[in-house]
Amino acid sequence: MVLSALLLAAAISPASADGQFGKPRNLVKAFLLKDDKTFDHATNWCGNESICTLTVGDYEIGLRFFMGYESYRLRVASSWDGDNPCCFFADGTYETSVASGRPHGEALYYKTDTGRLKLGTLYIALESLH
Repeated sequence: MVLSALLLAAAISPASADGQFGKPRNLVKAFLLKDDKTFDHATNWCGNESICTLTVGDYEIGLRFFMGYESYRLRVASSWDGDNPCCFFADGTYETSVASGRPHGEALYYKTDTGRLKLGTLYIALESLH
């Protein structure tokens, strides 16, 4: 059901290669399902740049592709302070590796004075243009 919502959201989101350097290689679709059952989504073309970013709600999602654009490193930061990560993944790291371009979900948490709270789950899907 969540994957269907991701694909529907991506289908109704306008996507353009305007402003991209080089030939786009992937269409990145991101869907953030928050723990309060609200969601945000975005799409963006990713070309030859080393880091591809897109804004999903209040968050900047960064993907750094490697190994033929099938694998990538994923990082999430607050859009108002993009240098500092806002969220960490289930294993406690601020950046994680994703080994496949298939739709993928990662649980996101943020720190509180009493520990951690779950922000939600970030789903990423890539559509290769190769």
